[in-house]
Amino acid sequence: MKNLFLDTRPLDKRASTEFKLSSEILMENAARGMLEFLLPKLNSKSRILLVCGSGDNGADCLALARMLYGTCPLSVLLPLGAKSPLCTTQLERLKALASSDYPAQLNFLNQLEGEFDIILDGLFGAGFKGALNAELCALLESLNQTEALKIACDIPSGIQNNGTIPNLAFKADFTLTMGALKFALYLDHTKDFVGEVHLLHLGIQEHIFTLESPIKLLESSDFKPPLREKQNTNKGDFGHLCVLLGEKQGAGILCALSAFRSGCGLVSALGKTQSNLPFELMHTEKIPHNTTAIALGMGLGRDFKLENHLLQLQNTPLVLDADIFYNPSFKDLLQRHSNCILTPHPKEFTQILNALNLCKISPQDLQKDRIPFALEFSRAYPNAILVLKGANTIIAHKASIYINPFGDNALAKGGSGDVLAGMISGLLAQGYSPLDSAINGVLMHSFCVKAFLKTSNNFSLTPLDLIEQIRYI
Repeated sequence: MKNLFLDTRPLDKRASTEFKLSSEILMENAARGMLEFLLPKLNSKSRILLVCGSGDNGADCLALARMLYGTCPLSVLLPLGAKSPLCTTQLERLKALASSDYPAQLNFLNQLEGEFDIILDGLFGAGFKGALNAELCALLESLNQTEALKIACDIPSGIQNNGTIPNLAFKADFTLTMGALKFALYLDHTKDFVGEVHLLHLGIQEHIFTLESPIKLLESSDFKPPLREKQNTNKGDFGHLCVLLGEKQGAGILCALSAFRSGCGLVSALGKTQSNLPFELMHTEKIPHNTTAIALGMGLGRDFKLENHLLQLQNTPLVLDADIFYNPSFKDLLQRHSNCILTPHPKEFTQILNALNLCKISPQDLQKDRIPFALEFSRAYPNAILVLKGANTIIAHKASIYINPFGDNALAKGGSGDVLAGMISGLLAQGYSPLDSAINGVLMHSFCVKAFLKTSNNFSLTPLDLIEQIRYI
């Protein structure tokens, strides 16, 4: 896992006071990192435009322009002039180089004109506040419409450090962020603007430059699949999941199949007697005595008599989803239980917040800033794990947030959430802790999509495709 930060200025200050790295040294390292990223993509005819702001983000790009001078044609646009001391200094250095005895193609533009192969956005960094004015909005709209390779310096202009986009943002193919990862780069509503994120070191290694943060970014290496090592085992050694079927039984069956494919030794489906269950699932009319986890809510219906099962449910690890959040006894269940995972989508999460008397908010407003509401829930119910689904699914537990950056729009299909609930509950039944079940289930879900997309398009994925892909990750 990597640490994510709302504000990296304290880290810059610490680098200066503890490690004697001045702001100028940090800037030179940032520019050098951007140069190293760019050089493999350049040739002598590459046309580069650097759009520089008046502060230190603009200064980063001006320092980069100096380092690029003489490699290929450069154009520099300064729509706001140069105001910060470092920006003024870097501009003076670039102009001095341009007037030297080493001529190269460098143009200072008064307005956006010409065609370019690569555009660098250095208008605003992570400290951007307020909203863009009409002139800057028009500039970003024009830049976004170009076919050039678009690269953002630190964070795409127009995005605030909490991830808010007041009106418009630069749409980058790559974001080269400095020193430490900003959590604004990994939110649902910024996902279509940041492109591929690369971290640039500023003169010291990341683990030295950064501190611990309660917001974590999940990595591929965090995935710990339930690979079996011991040979002398039986099916009972790998857990028994009970899935409660309800009004829409298909949702529960998808969950059960997903859990079975995720390594669970036994999976029972609890519901009315039926003969059309998949052969690998067992039918039951009561929760088996050896159940190690229960999945409840997917397709269950809103008339389920939850109060009749509270005593039995409170002693078994639970995964709760969908319809259970609308049940009148949901709050009672959550207060009684100390070992459960909730897997809502945004609309369901607003229902949870309302049912628990935490707040009333629309799904649209929730999506603008999900982290504070996830933390509010976790503080109120510290023994529960929240898996809030989205473009970048977040996991909240106590005072910590874990963000999954591997989400894909191929998952925007009915049944994808039922499969995720099955993966998580299958791991929970096998003995994973609730937090580890949530983390590994979310990663497994994403990696199944990646495996599918290696041979298929991104619009044809079905829940059964997801379940099939578990064997390949």
